[in-house]
Amino acid sequence: MKPKTQGEWIKGTYRVVKAFPFVIGTLYFTELRLDSGDVATRFIHALDIEPVRDRIRVESVFHRDEIVFFPVRDAFVEEDVLYQVFHRMEGTLLAHHLSRCSPLPFSEGLRLIRRIVNHLRRLYDQRQFTLVHPQNMVLTTDRSLRFLYGGRLGFLPKGVGMDFSLYSPDQERDMLYDSYTLGVLIYQILTGNNPMGQGLTITPLSTVRRDCPPELNELVMRSFSFDMGKRPRIEEYARLLNWLA
Repeated sequence: MKPKTQGEWIKGTYRVVKAFPFVIGTLYFTELRLDSGDVATRFIHALDIEPVRDRIRVESVFHRDEIVFFPVRDAFVEEDVLYQVFHRMEGTLLAHHLSRCSPLPFSEGLRLIRRIVNHLRRLYDQRQFTLVHPQNMVLTTDRSLRFLYGGRLGFLPKGVGMDFSLYSPDQERDMLYDSYTLGVLIYQILTGNNPMGQGLTITPLSTVRRDCPPELNELVMRSFSFDMGKRPRIEEYARLLNWLA
């Protein structure tokens, strides 16, 4: 998929103002003219689905938890690209917030992490998925948190470069993948650094953050294990976070 540039149109309705890098696909900031003549803005997520165009059912985009996800206003396929148009978004991408404010104070970071974990548990109960990545989360103006990308497990790919044709709705694998990405995000929230930039030997979280309890350090460091069976389950994080609250 060749990303659209400023001034190009999507569906002849949305004019691209800016394109942003996204954990999977592309996120566009667009303008559209309303019947009243006023100009409104919308964020649109674009994903190349050419390999599996016949498998995609656009109506499935709307079958997702609107407490966890930012609501989708419209969805359509154009030139083998799936577009999801979000309702007017008021808030800040977590990636932008962390670029300005991390490392966060421990109490603030802990509240944010608990919200993420609670959302994940809710999705698992409904066999839905998301990507735990700061580009995929919005801190809204009312201080809640919502994900952008995700939905019914198995409907869309879980990670960059994942082969659609081989993707299956394996919830256990999904949860262990989340354990890894959650550990990475917690490390970023509390240190301001991406642990994956350190190579194979990652400095323990508690070495960088002296106020980090050893129990949290142990879970985060286990999340980085190449052996998926050694990674903590999200429920382990939930129990610890409730105990720390």
